[in-house]
Amino acid sequence: MSRKRLSSTLRQQQILDTTLEIIAEKGVGGVSTAEIAQRVGIVPSALYRHFESKEALIDALLDRTHMILFENVRKMTLKKSDPKEDLKSLFLLHLEFIRKNPGMPKLVFSDAAVFGSPERKEKVLSIVKNYMNKLTEIAEKGRRDGDFLQDISPEAVAFSMVSFVQYVGLISNLSDGKTDIGELAEQAWGYIERAIRTDLTKG
Repeated sequence: MSRKRLSSTLRQQQILDTTLEIIAEKGVGGVSTAEIAQRVGIVPSALYRHFESKEALIDALLDRTHMILFENVRKMTLKKSDPKEDLKSLFLLHLEFIRKNPGMPKLVFSDAAVFGSPERKEKVLSIVKNYMNKLTEIAEKGRRDGDFLQDISPEAVAFSMVSFVQYVGLISNLSDGKTDIGELAEQAWGYIERAIRTDLTKG
């Protein structure tokens, strides 16, 4: 019985998922196109029809992360909910993304990403900056609407959110995914909420 042929898009996602699994197990240095092809169930030449090299795979994973983060922001915008709930939802979604993709922190904190080509360093920096800008916009809207205290810094709120999540990712990376401090980060975010939200500072 012949193997069902996947569409090009589905096959690419399968290859990226498999690459991320290997990164979670072995780090970026342990990734080989031969093993990816073997796990996916295709010949190496078929893999190269989708991604020309290991470097192209890494760039594609970073691009997909960028897309996921900003799709979450887009969904919050479409819901037209209040900023205080939007920020909390985005924070929890980001934590969940790390929990479900333990290979991602290993990629982001790897030499390949941080000390790679100038183009890749710029790509990672751009993802972080753009995401923080979106969070800052939401926090600024909350301040304008009166949901947040007038003396808060929207930039500092965004910085706190990203810093918490990055620390969770760092610990996950250092412990090979065996330590999950997401619950602690959620509690810490609760302290930030109580410091900035008008409805939690009254009384």
